[in-house]
Amino acid sequence: MKLLIVVGFFCCLPSFAQNRKAIHQLKQRVTVAQEDTAKVDLWLELAFAYAYVYQDTAIIYANQSLALSRKLHYDKGEWLSLSYLCTAMTISGNFQGALQVGFNQLAIGEKLKDPSAITDAHNNLLTCYKEQEDYKEALRHGYKAMSYAQSPNVIAYLKPLSLGFVSSVYEKINQLDSAMYYGLKASKLAENWAGIYLTLGNIYTKLDKKDTALLYYRKGIPLAQAQAINIDLIDIYNKMSIVFEHLNQKDSSIYYAQKCISQEGIKSYAEGQLRAAMQLAQLYELKGIKDSTIKYLKLSNDLRHKLFDRQKTRDAQSFAFNERIYQQQLAIQNQENEDRKKVYILLLCIIVASLTAFFLWLNNQHKQKANVILQNKNKEIQKALTELKSTQAQLIQKEKLASLGELTAGIAHEIQNPLNFVNNFSELSVELAQELQEALRHKGIEATSEEGEIVADLIQNQEKINLHGKRASNIVKGMLEHSRTSTGERQLTDINALCDEYLRLSYHGMRAKDKSFNADYKTGFDPNLPKINVIPQDIGRVLLNLINNAFYAVHRRNTAATVETLHATSLQTPMVIVSTKLIDNQILIMVKDNGPGIPTDVFPKIFQPFFTTKPTGEGTGLGLSLSYDIVVKGHDGMLEVESVEGRGGDFYGQVADFCLE
Repeated sequence: MKLLIVVGFFCCLPSFAQNRKAIHQLKQRVTVAQEDTAKVDLWLELAFAYAYVYQDTAIIYANQSLALSRKLHYDKGEWLSLSYLCTAMTISGNFQGALQVGFNQLAIGEKLKDPSAITDAHNNLLTCYKEQEDYKEALRHGYKAMSYAQSPNVIAYLKPLSLGFVSSVYEKINQLDSAMYYGLKASKLAENWAGIYLTLGNIYTKLDKKDTALLYYRKGIPLAQAQAINIDLIDIYNKMSIVFEHLNQKDSSIYYAQKCISQEGIKSYAEGQLRAAMQLAQLYELKGIKDSTIKYLKLSNDLRHKLFDRQKTRDAQSFAFNERIYQQQLAIQNQENEDRKKVYILLLCIIVASLTAFFLWLNNQHKQKANVILQNKNKEIQKALTELKSTQAQLIQKEKLASLGELTAGIAHEIQNPLNFVNNFSELSVELAQELQEALRHKGIEATSEEGEIVADLIQNQEKINLHGKRASNIVKGMLEHSRTSTGERQLTDINALCDEYLRLSYHGMRAKDKSFNADYKTGFDPNLPKINVIPQDIGRVLLNLINNAFYAVHRRNTAATVETLHATSLQTPMVIVSTKLIDNQILIMVKDNGPGIPTDVFPKIFQPFFTTKPTGEGTGLGLSLSYDIVVKGHDGMLEVESVEGRGGDFYGQVADFCLE
């Protein structure tokens, strides 16, 4: 039998008198049943049937189902047996035994983690504490029961049951607003529960709303008659008798008191029987019926003696129970003292071990800190040494550049004077030739004559001399300007603009130097290139050297003497390409050409000072050496060459440590 069957049983089991045949059949079935969970379920049905009528019999059946459940390890059967046992003991007045059983039931429910079992256990404990008038403990268990009853998988009927029990406790302590709140909530969830109508009737009786009270009592009567819980019916009749007495309807009051005292199971419910007997004695006395008055007074006296004897038994049981609890608590306290000593010893050992480990750890930390400090010092020394070497290399490079700048400035100054004479006298010669042409015209000599053609050629030659002289003068001025403004300080520079400027300067310089020079150039600049901090004059010298070398290479290809060389270069248009690119916060400048390439055997020497592959008088061997110093030593960058002989060469510089703004 599952718990759901118990709920159905609770809601719709016929009264004990109407169900004698069914109970007799249960007894026959249990005698032939095998020792399994089905037999446990049969005993549970019998225990429930007797719990609210003959508690001693219910206790016997509950103990039998409990023993078999434990033997079979049937957990649900065990806690249901304990639930009926607790209920029967509470009704019979064995509160100490009921509490012990109730707490055992709670422990099993918590072990099973079953919210229905836990809720039912708290409800049983609430009822037991309420009957002992310990309403504080009763409410504590009631709130726990309501909390567990909110679980999604709890049996539905337990929620209104918990609310109704809490309402009954608040009614006992006359907190009628709270009692009404929980009672009405319970009645909406369980309309077929007689006990909640008894509670609501009691609340309205105390509120002096007797008509409403009688309405709720009457709702509870048919429900209580249809259930096996005769105690609710006895209490309803008792309360109705009292209400009718207050309404001065003595006959109705006697009627319900008589129905109360004639109910089956009343003898096992001494408190209800005593209230009914006292009520009847009082009513018959008011009506002047002495025989009945004496009869019920005697019954009341006998019931008082019975309750007194039972109270003495309870007190004795309570003393024995308390003594047993005291002994258990004393044993627990002794065990706790022993455990505490062990814990203290263990804690002492842990503290000693922890202190030892702490000091070892502290010593290790000091060593690690010393090692870290030493490593940091070594790194700082190494960094200082690296910076010192870099600074030394930069100073040497700056000295070279300064010397070269002074030499360039001196040469430019020396060249500037004869260029001025050439430019000035070429201008005068043009003017004189024009005057001569005008004079010949006045004498009748036409421009088409031999003399006129000579004068025209003379004018044209002088103009070209003046034009190229001015170009040479501009180049010299540019050299002077660069040598003069090189402060050695870094400036935010647009690398694209710098490359474009020096590409054009190199191209026009090569055209001015050699009239047979014929080449083309392209640019491929990254538009997203940021400005960077460089020394623009120094980077300009590097670009000029590399681009000049590229133009020289493609021009050399065009003047190659052998057919093999021409074939190797594929007779393409001489081309120099200058491009820039941003890669991982580094700027890549590439100068490509489609010249004849560099022989493999000279690769290791190309950056050596004074090494050159150009004919005598055409190169000094300082261009690449100076460029390498500027890029690598001056700007912490990198300058490399890639070339395949016969296919062309690529020079490119990658500057690593430039700050991008």
